[in-house]
Amino acid sequence: MKKLDVNWKRVREIAWKSAIVLGCLWLAGVVFFDYAMHQTPERFGRIMSRTPVIAFIALPFETLWTRARAGDLHTGDMAPDFNLPTLDKSTHVELSSFRGKQPVVLVFGSYT
Repeated sequence: MKKLDVNWKRVREIAWKSAIVLGCLWLAGVVFFDYAMHQTPERFGRIMSRTPVIAFIALPFETLWTRARAGDLHTGDMAPDFNLPTLDKSTHVELSSFRGKQPVVLVFGSYT
C-alpha cells in the first residue's frame, strides 16, 4: 500500500483562501439584502421572490429586517404625515388635517 504525501501547508493555504472568499461572499450578501430591505415593498418583493432558499439559512434576515424597518420614531414623537384614499376612493384623508382637532387612532393589521 502506498502512503499519500500530503502537503499540509498547501492544504492550509487553500482552506484560508476558501474561508476568505466565502466570508467576502457572505458579507456581500448581507450588504445586498440590507440595501434591498430599504427599497419599496414592490421592489423588495421582486428581489425576495428570486432569492434562493440557502440565503435564508446563511444570512441574518431577521436582524437585517428589524434594523431596516425600525425607523426613527420613538415613543412620544409626532406621527409623520401621510395622505391616503378613503375606502370608496372618492377623496383622500391627510393625517395633518386632524392635528389639534380630535384624537386619531391608527390601526395596523388585518381584518381577516
